[in-house]
Amino acid sequence: MRIVIDLTSLDDNFTGIERYALNMTLALIRLNRAEARSGQKESTAGTDGGRMEFELVFKNKVFPDFQLFSGDPDIHFHVLKGCRKLAFNQWRLPRYLNRLKADAFLFFAFPMPVLLRKKHVYGTIHDMGCWDCPETMKRQMVWYFRLSYRCMARCADRILTVSEFSRDRIRDILKIKKEKILITYNGIPELFRCEKQAAPEEFAHIREKYGLPDEYYLCLSTLEPRKNMLLLLNVCLKLYRQGRLKTKLVLAGRKGWKIEELLAQAKQDGMVTVTGFIEDEDLPAVYQMARCFVFPSLYEGFGIPPLEAMSQKVPVIASDSSSLPEILGDAAFYFKNNDEQDLERAILEFEQADEDCLARKTEAGRKRSAAFCCETEAAKLLEALRREL
Repeated sequence: MRIVIDLTSLDDNFTGIERYALNMTLALIRLNRAEARSGQKESTAGTDGGRMEFELVFKNKVFPDFQLFSGDPDIHFHVLKGCRKLAFNQWRLPRYLNRLKADAFLFFAFPMPVLLRKKHVYGTIHDMGCWDCPETMKRQMVWYFRLSYRCMARCADRILTVSEFSRDRIRDILKIKKEKILITYNGIPELFRCEKQAAPEEFAHIREKYGLPDEYYLCLSTLEPRKNMLLLLNVCLKLYRQGRLKTKLVLAGRKGWKIEELLAQAKQDGMVTVTGFIEDEDLPAVYQMARCFVFPSLYEGFGIPPLEAMSQKVPVIASDSSSLPEILGDAAFYFKNNDEQDLERAILEFEQADEDCLARKTEAGRKRSAAFCCETEAAKLLEALRREL
């Protein structure tokens, strides 16, 4: 079975969507290798004894995580040159893919190109934010995604999504049968599965590298309106000025759009640190040093940062919006979505919680995060591919 996987988005901004594409692809490759080693690979009709081959399509360069597969006879790289995102995705990419012969075409990050003319296409819709919260997106992107999703609903053989919440919204809006949608949750990467605590000297190095205070609340995501960091910032500044909160706030992540007010507010009082992008290898220590992780997002198809924090035994405060209660279960402190007073209540509740309460939440969070595994989700997809092809 020959599978084409679109990984061209890895050359652009690296957010949770791109991380999902990376992790799912790596997990599929690991599963295929494990089956080959064990000699238990199932035979698939019409293929060479069930052997899987991967055609990985990149933009401008092979993503570093795949370099170790160079020379593997079952993995082939395709590198396309491109810069303008829209023209590349909707013209250059489909022209190339239409020439490839394969049993299936997988799109883990963004929708399949409108001009793609292939059978056995599996496309991913992470959320329906372009309908549910269009005010948090640029207007042209709202219409771009609405058009792309409608095209995918009509042309793709399968729709992948990352939560029951997103599946239900896809069904309601695009009128797709439930059987056509496969839930493959985000998984916690290997980086976060090790429970080893960073050494004191590593903490000191990373604290200096990112200018982190001695004690802090952490919020990590792309800095953009949908993540609602301004709400968290205003609440923390209010409590700080009232003398009811002494812990400082760290806002970490790549800069998005419409963040001028956020950055202006962050300069006040010296209470807030804006770190910018955190390198992957530094993330576990940045989480571990946090007193609490706060996720005030307005809308999430999944929401992986709070699970990453839980995996590092850090308590989590999260909004009760969209998919978050489904993903985090009873392991988080919740507040009403976009409710400033209730966020204030949740923070003060955390501040006043006793050690037993925090220990229970922390252990529940650790167990909750361990339930989301990339290999488990990739195995679901692999089973569907073999059954349907």
